[in-house]
Amino acid sequence: MRPLVALGAVALLGAAFAGGWFAHAARLRALTPPPRPAAVAPPRPLTRPPTPSRPEEPAREAAPRAAPPRVFRMDSRHTGRSGYALPLDLEVVHRVRTGGRISTQPVVNSNGRVVVGSHDGLLYGVDVDRGSALWRLNTGDRIYTSPAVADDGTTYAGTDADRLFSVDPRGHLQWALGTDADADTSPAIAPDQTLRFAAGRVLYATSRDLTVRWRLQFGAKLFSSPVVLDDGTTLIGCQDDKLYAVDPSGVIRWQHETGADVDAPPAVHNDAVFFGSDDGHVYAVSLSDGARRWRTNVGGYVRAGVAIGLDGRIVVGTFGPTPRIVALDGRTGAIAWSVAVTGGPPTAEWGVASSALVDRDGRYAVGLPTGELIVIERDGAVLDRVRLGSSPVDSSPILVRDALVAVGNDEGTLFLLGPARVFARDADAPSPRDASSLDPPSQPLPGSAAGSDASTQVR
Repeated sequence: MRPLVALGAVALLGAAFAGGWFAHAARLRALTPPPRPAAVAPPRPLTRPPTPSRPEEPAREAAPRAAPPRVFRMDSRHTGRSGYALPLDLEVVHRVRTGGRISTQPVVNSNGRVVVGSHDGLLYGVDVDRGSALWRLNTGDRIYTSPAVADDGTTYAGTDADRLFSVDPRGHLQWALGTDADADTSPAIAPDQTLRFAAGRVLYATSRDLTVRWRLQFGAKLFSSPVVLDDGTTLIGCQDDKLYAVDPSGVIRWQHETGADVDAPPAVHNDAVFFGSDDGHVYAVSLSDGARRWRTNVGGYVRAGVAIGLDGRIVVGTFGPTPRIVALDGRTGAIAWSVAVTGGPPTAEWGVASSALVDRDGRYAVGLPTGELIVIERDGAVLDRVRLGSSPVDSSPILVRDALVAVGNDEGTLFLLGPARVFARDADAPSPRDASSLDPPSQPLPGSAAGSDASTQVR
């Protein structure tokens, strides 16, 4: 029994020791101060994440005063700018059919007629309210060029019959100048009302009555329509791959070489000249000496004239294999936006030949090879498309007045587009008469199949 008594005594001693230890630990916890809480930073006020900065938009320039377009590309500098506004919606309100392709930009003469040439060899004077041709002038061969209207109302137009004509506001032939080759560039009118135009390899300067002042021969064909500046300097591209500046006396001032034909007409803004080339680039050069400022590869031939946007951007269409309408920063040449043109073959010869119109709000209208006319916002958003047929719209559009667009297509139709309500007429209004019963018909060219006019003077 003694071993059991010994074990019990050991157990009692262990329990007493344990109880004492736990009591001592409790006293120590009571005497020890609690730990201080860790310092916590005060909450920060909630803020929105910073908004990514947008590229700075170029300053917008004022639109020109509202006036009907008298010359190719709207003005002497070929900016393409109009003082009228494009309609918010486009609808065909009149069609005037010709006998051949219309590849030229129309103009408006001093009688308010839209004047346009056709590949049927006729120059047409169109009443836009009636939608009918009031007169026709037989020039003897295809017309590739836009006419030009001088301050006295005389209209000048070239033709592949190797002649340049002057026509009065009622469509009567006044003068005809024989040239060395096809006169298929649009005439430019200098401030003194003298003319500059090209035929074949020759740049001509003439007086109002088509008396030749000087001729300058180049090494290749001139297909680019010239610009004439206020000081009489002429700018023109050539198929020898160069852009030229020619002084008022007919002497070359400077030249700028590209990598291929320069068929596109130049445009001038401030102190720079902008133009495209068949080497697939758009160029900016100094107006004073032709020094290059930038060159941008746009991926295809550039044969249309550039438009100078109200924001200073350079807008132009290109040819394939991936044709598009592209906007370039006028200062750097960086691409700001582009609109793809789809629906055709991926070849170098299919693309945009129409030069863009700029309206007073900075929007663009341009013809497409798909048979459409497209309207584009300043930021490149497409606002409207209207189909004019199945053939290309190579003609460059104009604004005849607010909300009235005129443009031709390769089927030979001149279209007048705008909101239909603008053209609503009273039911009792007279219907359009036959063209011959309105303005007297023009006489055909001397020696043409239709007869001759003894009063016509041919130089």
